[in-house]
This record gives sequence, C-alpha cells and structure tokens, in this order.
Amino acid sequence: MAWSIPRSGSLSRRFAIASAILTACAVLLVTATSLWLGNRQHSAALALLEQREAAFHARTVGNALNTLATRMDEVAASPILATALVDSAGRETYLAPFLNGLRQINGIPVQVLFTDFEGKPIAGNGGEGFDAEQMAWLRASIDAGSERAAIFERSDGAELAGVSLLRYSRTNTPEGALVYKLKVRDLRPAATSALKWKGQGAATGGPDDGGIDLPLAAPERYAHLGLALHLDTSGIGEILETPWEQYSLVGGVALLLAGVVFLLGSRLSLGLTQDLRQLEQFAGQLGEQGISTRRAELAGSSETINLARAINGMLDRLHQQQERLQREHARKDEFLAMLAHELRNPLAPISSAAQLLRVLFAGEPRIRQVSEVIGRQVTHMTHLVDDLLDVSRVTRGLVTISKVDVELGAVLRDAVEQVAPVAAARHHHLDQDIAPQPVFVRGDRTRLIQVFANLLNNAAKYTPDGGQLALSLRVEGKEALVEVCDNGIGIGPELLPEVFDLFTQGQRTPDRAQGGLGLGLTLVKKLVELHGGRIEAHSEGAGRGSRFAVRLPCLAVPQDASTAPGQAGAVGLAASRARRILVVDDNVDAARTLALLLEAEGQQVAVEHTAQAALARAALEDFDAVLLDIGLPDMSGHELGRALARLQRDSGRVPSALIAVSGYGQEQDRRMSREAGFAAHLAKPVDAAVLMDTIAQATGAA
Repeated sequence: MAWSIPRSGSLSRRFAIASAILTACAVLLVTATSLWLGNRQHSAALALLEQREAAFHARTVGNALNTLATRMDEVAASPILATALVDSAGRETYLAPFLNGLRQINGIPVQVLFTDFEGKPIAGNGGEGFDAEQMAWLRASIDAGSERAAIFERSDGAELAGVSLLRYSRTNTPEGALVYKLKVRDLRPAATSALKWKGQGAATGGPDDGGIDLPLAAPERYAHLGLALHLDTSGIGEILETPWEQYSLVGGVALLLAGVVFLLGSRLSLGLTQDLRQLEQFAGQLGEQGISTRRAELAGSSETINLARAINGMLDRLHQQQERLQREHARKDEFLAMLAHELRNPLAPISSAAQLLRVLFAGEPRIRQVSEVIGRQVTHMTHLVDDLLDVSRVTRGLVTISKVDVELGAVLRDAVEQVAPVAAARHHHLDQDIAPQPVFVRGDRTRLIQVFANLLNNAAKYTPDGGQLALSLRVEGKEALVEVCDNGIGIGPELLPEVFDLFTQGQRTPDRAQGGLGLGLTLVKKLVELHGGRIEAHSEGAGRGSRFAVRLPCLAVPQDASTAPGQAGAVGLAASRARRILVVDDNVDAARTLALLLEAEGQQVAVEHTAQAALARAALEDFDAVLLDIGLPDMSGHELGRALARLQRDSGRVPSALIAVSGYGQEQDRRMSREAGFAAHLAKPVDAAVLMDTIAQATGAA
C-alpha cells in the first residue's frame, strides 16, 4: 500500500494525518512490547535514575558553591569596598546598604562581614555575626593570603565559612577581606540529601541506608574540604517498583512493527518537509551571497507560504536598513566635513589674531610669548581635526594615493624636521641611522611623511623628558625596514594587540602630556597598507619602551623619483608691491582679523560679509586678489567666484586672482575650487607665511 501526503493544503492537517498513522503504529508496538521491555529494563532504569538524581543534586550544590564564590569575589573586587577602606567618614551612606543586598545568594541565606587587613570589622549585613573561632580563622587566612574555606561544627548545625581578599594591585598583598558564612544544611537540594565532608558524617541517613555518595565539583577554595553529597535513594526504588507480569509477546512482531513505523515515518517526513527544505536551501544561499533583491518562492502549504512571506518581509526590511545605513555613512562623512568647517571657522580668527599680535608687538616679549602659545594650540586643534577627517576617509576606503618613486631617506629627514620642535621641547635625544645609499619605494611622499612623523611624534609624546629616541632605515631582502624606537612608557601586554584599533590609547599621565584622540596609529596602519606594506608594534611591557617597525616593498631602480619640495619657490609678499585685496567672509571676526594681518604686511584691504556686497564692491573697484570663504549665506564661494570672473570679463578688466580660504579642506573641496577657477584653496586656519606666498604667486600669474 502506497502512502502519500498531498503537498497543497494546510500543513497542520498534513501533520495531523501523519501523526495519526504514526500513533496507531506506535500503539501496536508499545502494547506488544511494553511488558517485556518494562521488566527487562526496570533494573537498569532504576540504577540510571538514581545516578542521575544524585548527579543532578550534586551539580545543584556545586553550582550554588560556584555562584557563592564568584559573587563574593565580584563583591570583593567592587570599587565600593575599595573606597570604604579609605573613606571612613562616608562609608555608612553606601557600604551598609550595599552589603545588606547580599543577604541571600541563589535563595541561600548568607552572612557577610567586611574587615580591614587586620581582620577588624568595618561593616556587615546583620545576622548572628561571627564568633571568636571564626574571626581567628579569618585573621590567619589574611596573614597567609589564603582564600580557602573552612567548616565549623556548631550546636545548631555546621557552618561553611569562606573569605575573599581585597588585594593591593601592585604588591598583591591583602588590604581587606570579605568573610561570609552559611548553614551547611541550607545547601541541601532535597530533604533526602545531606552534605558530607572530610572526617564528618552526613546530617541524615547513614552508610547502610542504600544511598549514593557523589563528590561535589566545587570551586578550588572548597576542594580541600572533600565535600560530597549523600542521597537516600530508597524512595526511588519504591516508586518505580514494578510487579513481574506476563511478557510472552513475540519479539518478531515488535521488530516488524518497528520496521513498518520507520518506513512509513520516512516516507511521510519527506513529503512533509519538502517545502521546508526548499526554504532551508534558500536561507543557505542567502547566508553565502548576502542580502539582495532575491526573495523566497511563495509555494507549497499555506503555512510554508506564510513563512516564506514573513521571511521576504524581513529581507525587505533588512534591505531597507542596509540602504539606510549606507546613506547614514554618507551623511556621517558630510557631518565630519561640516564639523571640520565649523571648528576651523572659529580657529581662523584666533590664528590670525595671534599672528597679528606677533607682527604688531614683535618687541614685546610677553605678548610674543602669548601669541606663540595661542598659535601652537591652534595648530594642535587643526591637526586633531585633520586626523579625524583623515581616519574617517581612510578606514572607509575613500582615500587614494598618488604613487611615484620616492627616496625614503629624504622622507624620513622631512619627518624628523616636522617632529624636531616637539622633541626639543621635551629635551629628547634622537639617534638617526639612515642607510647611506638611496632607498626608493613606490608611494605618496606626503602620506609617507605623515606616517613617520606620526610615529616619531608618538615616541616623543609617550617618552618622559630627556628620553632616547631612535630612527633607523635599512634594506632587508626586497623590503625597506624603518624602525622607530623609544625608551618611554611602553605598551602593556593587554594593550599591545589593540594598539592599532580606532580610539585606542595607553594610560594617560596626570599632566595629559600625551593628548590626542587615539587616531594616529589607526591612520598610520591604513596608510602603510595602502602602500602595500605592513607595520608591527613591539614592547617588553609598561615602562620598557616601544618599537614600531614599518616594512615597505622597495624598488631596485627608481623611475620617476620625486624630490623634496624645498623652499626655493617661496615668494615673500612683504618684499613685493602692495596689492589691493578683497576679503569676503560671513564670519566677522575671521574677516576682520585676516584683514588686519594683511594690512600689517602693507596691503590695501577691503572687507565684505555677503556675496552681493562683494559683487557690488567689485563692480566699483579693482582688486588684485579676492580671498573668498566658500560657505557664504547668500551664495556659495564657488558661485561668487564665477560671478566675479564674469563681471570683470564683461567690463574688460583684468580678472582678480581667486583664493579660497575655507573651513572645508578635503580633497573634493579643493577639486571643486580648481574647477571653479580658483588659483588656490587654503584650509582655515591659514598660516600667515603660506597665505602671503600664495597671494604673491597667484597675483604674479594673474
């Protein structure tokens, strides 16, 4: 007879039919074999049940002890107890309520007492307290630095006591103790059970009562007690005792019925699960290929169709969430750009004012020192903003590097020059061991200087004053190896595997001399990988210095080696003719301080704060250069630049040189300025010397 289940219709109805068929077969099998199998397996089942019952209760007690030890260690490690050791005046406001919350652990009443390193009580959670013998044991445990437990026999029942020590982190010596105790009988998981320990008997039952003794898997501090659970199993045997009855059924019938049930169940299960197997295959493909527009087929039983429809709905929502996350990533990039702009805008007038003070009051030492402090801090803030933008773009793969043949020794010398002021300020000695022969690599010169300047800057910051720094370059096989070493604070073993992770930093000193956002090494690692290289960090531990090794593939013969930019092309604006300059910026402070700085250099400066006012001014006057902020309120700087160019071209006048001075400083911002006809794009805050040279070069070519 052929059995089949239709694929269409209700899945519950199909399972009902299958269950009825299987149940009928199972009833025949159970009826035919239950007496014979029941009596045959009774003894084995009874023994197994006894063992499982005992093992279950033993695990229960072991888990309770493990929970007790773990909880007490957690409490001992709490900063509340550590604070209480030194804050005697305020401990009553928080210590007593904290300890009162420990009256029960897993339903077991526990008495707790917190003492100092001499065993003198500080606070507890109430209860009967600890007697003299237990306090003497506690003081001996503190003196020995031991956390082993003990059992004390008492007239009202044995008590289990333990101690968790508060240790001083540097010397590992006890500075306090958390002692606790509980009644041994409270650990019993059942009325027919009792605990035994070395040299003691159980509270109930005896060795000849037919019970089982199982050792407990207790934590190490309780292991020496030899704890074991005694379970009286006589009641189990009485419950499961079965009279010996007829068992003359033929075993062959049972085997035959079992075979029929097996074959029938297999046939039915294939029909019932076919739709589910198809969904399983779809889910497996989804896991391999990821979320896409593909959806599960709506076919089969109504329940399967509903399940597939629910899966498809979930995939639709996940797909929407994925698209939303991608849009949020894009908005995050826009937010970081806007953040940089908003941070650079207030930095610009501060920087200009500091530089103006340095120019106007060059003969006043105090004013010069104050302006230098302001300038250094503005530069530091600018570097933080640049690092934040750089690491955001690099980690998301939005940065491309222009690779040319670069001489690595020259790169390292430029990096040293950048870090020299920091090293000199902290009185460091820098040893340089750079290979005498040229070593060429394929890469972006500016980014490589950024990599090694960052490593040297870290070495200088994380080394106490008067430290030793070392920079070396050598060739190993087909790789150039650059090592930056220091004898500073080093890197702990717990931090070393994560030192290149985003926002990771070592412990700061109280003077916060290290500073930063924890972005530098992440940026360094990404930039090195973009050059096809790798970087490794090494340290023998805290206080033992650190070493960073950068390996880059080197070239045998350079093809288009870039040279150092040098300073030959710089043109001083102060030595050239006076120029008419228009400054356009909606930030009044930024515009005015920039104008004052230019006027101090002998330039003729006009200031406007809107695009329309700038157009009106340019229609009446000629300017050699126009310094434009890009984020103007009524018109973007790029649109204003095009409008100025049209105005001057239509009137037959010589076009002014357009220079963007903006808080937007990413590569796409510079590209947009070039496409709009700007001669240069400077990111706020602008260095005075750079600004003067840029104006001179732009107006000389205009």
